[in-house]
Amino acid sequence: MIPTRTPKYTPGTQVRVVQFVRVGHRRWKTQFEGVVEREGRRPVGGIEMGGKASAIHQSTLQIRRADGEITVVALDENTEVDVLAPAAG
Repeated sequence: MIPTRTPKYTPGTQVRVVQFVRVGHRRWKTQFEGVVEREGRRPVGGIEMGGKASAIHQSTLQIRRADGEITVVALDENTEVDVLAPAAG
């Protein structure tokens, strides 16, 4: 049986994403808000990983910001996603 994943964020949900980026000895905070368009997974690795690249995936969120920009953000254990408003309907 193929395992299925239940999506955490319904399309149309307003969210705030907060991530920390390490640059040398500094830690920078990045954050943005938008509406979830879709939740997905993408393969991690490259040609050097051979067959393993097809088995390892990373969770992503595609978000449309207020200015219309579409951002795809990779989610990891340090990413904070706060739901600001649930999807309408």
